Amino acid sequence: MRRLPGILLLTGATLVVIVALLVSGLRLVLPHLDSWRPQLLAKIESTTGVPVNVSQISANWQNFGPTLDVRDINASLKDGGHLKIKRVTLALDVWQSLLHLRWQFRDLTFYQLQFLTNTPLSGGDSGQGLEANRFSDLFLRQFDHFDLRDSEVSFITLSGQRAELAIPQLTWLNGKERHRAEGQVNLSSLNGQHGVMQVRMDLRDDDGLLNNGKVWLQADDVDVKPWLGDWLQQNMQLETARFSLEGWLTLTKGEFASGDIWLKQGGASWKGEKQQHQLSVDNLTAHVTQEKEGWQFAIPDTRITMDGKPWPRGALTLAWMPEQDVGGTASKRSDELRIRASNLDLAAIEGLRSMAAKLSPDLGEIWLATQPSGRIDALALDIPLQATEKTRFQATWKDLAWKQWKLLPGAEHFSGKLEGSVENGRLTVDMHDAKMPYETVFRAPLEIEQGSAVLNWLRNDKGFQLDGRHIDVKAKAVHARGDFRYLQPVGDEPWLGILAGISTDDGSQAWRYFPENLMGKALVDYLSGAIQGGQADNATLVYGGNPHLFPYKHNEGQFQVLVPLHNATFAFQPGWPALKDLDIELNFLNDGLWMKSDSVALGGVTASNLTANIPDYSKEKLLIDADINGPGKAVGPYFEETPLKDSLAATLQQLQLDGDVNARLHLDIPLDGEMTTAKGDVRLKNNSLFIKPLDSTLKNLSGQFSFDNGNLKSEPLTASWFNQPVNIDFTTTEGEKAYQVAVNLDGNWQPARMEVLPKPIEASVQGAVAWQGKVAIDLPYHAGAQYKVDITGDLKNLQSQLPAPLDKQAGQPLPVKLNVDGNLNSFALTGSAGGTNHFNSRWLLNRKLTLDKAIWTTDSRSTPPLPEQAGIELNLPPMDGAEWLALFQKGVGQNVDETAQFPQAITVRTPSLMLGGQQWNNLSLVSQPGANGTKVEAQGREINGTLTMRNHAPWQAAIRYLYYNPASAASGKDKPAEASPLSNVSRVDFSGWPDLQLRCAECWLWGQKYGRIDGDFTIQANTLTLSGGLVDTGFGRMTAAGEWVNNPGEQRTSLKGDIKGNKLDAAANFFGISTPLRGSSFDVDYDLHWRDAPWKPDEASLNGILKTRFGKGEIADVSTGRAGQILRLLSFDALLRKLRFDFSDTFSEGFYYDSIRSTAWIKDGVLHTDDTLVDGLEADIAMKGSVNLVRRELDMEAVVAPEISASVGVAAAFVVNPIVGAAVFAASKVLGPLWSKVSILRYRITGPVDKPQINEVLRQPRKDAQQ
Repeated sequence: MRRLPGILLLTGATLVVIVALLVSGLRLVLPHLDSWRPQLLAKIESTTGVPVNVSQISANWQNFGPTLDVRDINASLKDGGHLKIKRVTLALDVWQSLLHLRWQFRDLTFYQLQFLTNTPLSGGDSGQGLEANRFSDLFLRQFDHFDLRDSEVSFITLSGQRAELAIPQLTWLNGKERHRAEGQVNLSSLNGQHGVMQVRMDLRDDDGLLNNGKVWLQADDVDVKPWLGDWLQQNMQLETARFSLEGWLTLTKGEFASGDIWLKQGGASWKGEKQQHQLSVDNLTAHVTQEKEGWQFAIPDTRITMDGKPWPRGALTLAWMPEQDVGGTASKRSDELRIRASNLDLAAIEGLRSMAAKLSPDLGEIWLATQPSGRIDALALDIPLQATEKTRFQATWKDLAWKQWKLLPGAEHFSGKLEGSVENGRLTVDMHDAKMPYETVFRAPLEIEQGSAVLNWLRNDKGFQLDGRHIDVKAKAVHARGDFRYLQPVGDEPWLGILAGISTDDGSQAWRYFPENLMGKALVDYLSGAIQGGQADNATLVYGGNPHLFPYKHNEGQFQVLVPLHNATFAFQPGWPALKDLDIELNFLNDGLWMKSDSVALGGVTASNLTANIPDYSKEKLLIDADINGPGKAVGPYFEETPLKDSLAATLQQLQLDGDVNARLHLDIPLDGEMTTAKGDVRLKNNSLFIKPLDSTLKNLSGQFSFDNGNLKSEPLTASWFNQPVNIDFTTTEGEKAYQVAVNLDGNWQPARMEVLPKPIEASVQGAVAWQGKVAIDLPYHAGAQYKVDITGDLKNLQSQLPAPLDKQAGQPLPVKLNVDGNLNSFALTGSAGGTNHFNSRWLLNRKLTLDKAIWTTDSRSTPPLPEQAGIELNLPPMDGAEWLALFQKGVGQNVDETAQFPQAITVRTPSLMLGGQQWNNLSLVSQPGANGTKVEAQGREINGTLTMRNHAPWQAAIRYLYYNPASAASGKDKPAEASPLSNVSRVDFSGWPDLQLRCAECWLWGQKYGRIDGDFTIQANTLTLSGGLVDTGFGRMTAAGEWVNNPGEQRTSLKGDIKGNKLDAAANFFGISTPLRGSSFDVDYDLHWRDAPWKPDEASLNGILKTRFGKGEIADVSTGRAGQILRLLSFDALLRKLRFDFSDTFSEGFYYDSIRSTAWIKDGVLHTDDTLVDGLEADIAMKGSVNLVRRELDMEAVVAPEISASVGVAAAFVVNPIVGAAVFAASKVLGPLWSKVSILRYRITGPVDKPQINEVLRQPRKDAQQ
């Protein structure tokens, strides 16, 4: 022990010397190290097994130890990669290395290191991490630290892409079992740069393996696609995935064990089926762990926005498990995707559907078809990716909605719970206020008010079973409770069992609930249209059997629905009126439907004992039988609303029944839309039948007829027609192009009892007429109608007292034929009476029956052709117009225009017409309508003129010639002539009278020629006004104007004008009147009025003024002719006779005068005058006084002043010497006023006009006069 210090000192000294020698040697050797480079490289290759090339090695010794500078290192790796280093600087701290017993470097820096490996990061299946070898031992154990500058590492990523990791700066520190690194890395690939990351690693070296530790990464806007696995890339097909993130990774045993990711900002995008989808995150955190051989990705808070819609706050966990046994007969293996989610909005994750389709095509198909929406409270899915039929699930949700997928109906407001798997599961549901589309089953979405059900299914190697229990659904108009089971055994027939109770408050909605895939389209079509209303409380549905064999024609299954329907509306066939207020029992039994009801209303009639059966759905035929009772008028309108509208209904429209009808009805109705067959019998008793084409009604119709659709055939029927008995039979036939109706009639009628003829005519005919008739009607199916009516008879037993030519004696044969041939627009009416009377006419069926053309001939042997123009042409025998007028005045022609419209163009020809007391010979009357009215031309022996009846203007009568002499006709019949043709007229009504402008060029009235007669007559209310009145005989001219006020009880006539002429006697002689006034011109002004008709002057009310002026003339014989009566009015004739008697020497037989002037006024029938003056040659006569025209009494005074020389009259003076006569005339004029001084005779005339009393009052000599 004493020598130990020495030994130690010696040893230490020795070591120091050795070290000193070694250091000295190194100082000398290291600068020459490059010369030994080949040997050194060979030694390294033999040691590592990797060929290495170096271009230069530089070394020297420093105080702390050697330094080394190596250039252009190049090494090839076994996997085909390489390692290239541009420069390596090394500074070894020898003293620290000795102190720590491991290499301690002051500097170990690699410049531009390029490391390329072809081994993927997941290439090792052993899970042992980075295996220790000489190369890793050098860097991880021999070096305490090293630096990388501007280096690159190229490797295969998890996605299979080659990526390059650029390392601008990295510092690596190695401990004994701990390895740390810090620096920057920049990942890039063939797609470009993927971002710069800050990296920190803290790894453990356990058992020689670098397999445990943590890695921290931080990056902004980095592309994470290269870090995704190849499977994720293929199935997700991300186009972009860039995030700003921080991550913490944990390695355990060389494998990625777990990690935490903080996605600050960023997102991903991928292409969907129709649009680009975007996913963005905001401070999303996620935790990734490895579960056994799988991975789990958990998001505790879903801060995710997809396609602009934020997800609701919830949790999401995705897990992938590697291949494992998923069951099945072959122990099928499949990797599995597990999903756990809470508070999930299905609509918000629509963008993930394309990814789901990649993961599971079946799931993608279902997702696309259903388009689910709503929120899932909790969801758990285990999806074997290669065996999706083994998917397991568990979920709870509220207000879920989706569209129909195959036999899964769509739904909304769907809440419930799902548990189990695709093979064996249970679904508990509750719905409210929802619609469930089920297109292949029901024709309309089920409108669920409230519903609940429990469904269980089982699918295995034996088949499929679906059970529905506790199904309680209250939907639109229906409430159903029941259960069902559907079985589909493998290799065997399916089976469906249903038992349900049903109630409805509106049977018209039943079509919503017929399962068309089970019941068949034809049946559903029929029932959907048939059941239109009703209520049922206890309907029962029973179903059992193979649904593919429905409707069980051979009883291999059972389908029955028994529905006691009340207050129903049932349309047994489309196009037919629905049966209403019906209590009917519907029994759906397999392939048939049996219905029955005690009574039902068919329109306005009642059907009893009604049965409606469809014995076999395949035959598609409905058979209806019923007894019909009701009013006949309701039968036609009922069939108008059926497919028999053009057949049976058309018949009943033309032959309209009324009254109670009893019938038996059988309907054979094809359900495929073919024509319905209607058969039956109809019994009539005291009914009525309206024959529409004839617009006539048969009453008391009794008998029976049968029908087969539109083919009707009657037995002999009896009826009353126009109050006459008639026998009828009819048939109808459905022809190829038209519907045909044939009616036969016969009877023996009394026209006077038909009540269709005017009363005056009925009173004029007696007897009966036997006749036969045939009616044929064709009703084309497209439109329109054609008909023919033929009536024949004989008027032999008929007696007529009508005016000629319609007068007839009983026993005289007179065959009559009437023929009608027409359509809905017009008809031709032709016929004959006897052998010479024929007529032809054409009628138009407008809104009012219109006669277009007609012609009647009385001397023809055949039917005459119609006139070319519209109008009536009548060729009549001699007629007594007065008798026909009298008949029309009794109302024969009244109301004719109410039922028919007749043309205005009328031509009437007759050889003789007795009218107005005169016979008009060879008369032709032609009436033609014009633009402003109607023109009537009359031509004959007695008349030639035109009457223009203008619209809204006075009528114009232009008569060229008129001869009217009723007196001649009266004298020819030994009848006294009337004073006036209007003498018997008591009341005239101006209603309907037109204004008239009368112009008669040559008029003969009552055998007297009047010449020209003009006058304008206007009507206003009850007043007739005459203006421009003129009578011009050629010898005299009379003008007139006035009015006639024709108020009932207050008639008034006023008339004024003048009468002028050159010779009064010539004018009077023209009318056959002699007058004592000869050779005198005349001018009479009159203005008269009285209170009566114009032809009845009333003397008591007569008022007016008369101004008379006669020129030079002679009064020859005062008692001559009617003109003398005018002189008698003032007793002027009696005065002249007295003067002749008293002064026979002065007054000769003739009395010449120069003028006669008089002004008279009449008041209340009394004529007054005070200036009547006769300026005679023999004497002047002045008269004054009054004449009472009512009592015909005179009260007159007359003054007579004899002429200067009475022995020579003025006339004589003119005869002897006209000059002397002129002087005498002048003297008488001048001295006339002095006659009272010469000699005056005064007379007073009184008494009756017919026998006046003339008394001389004064005879005064001239000398007295002078006093």
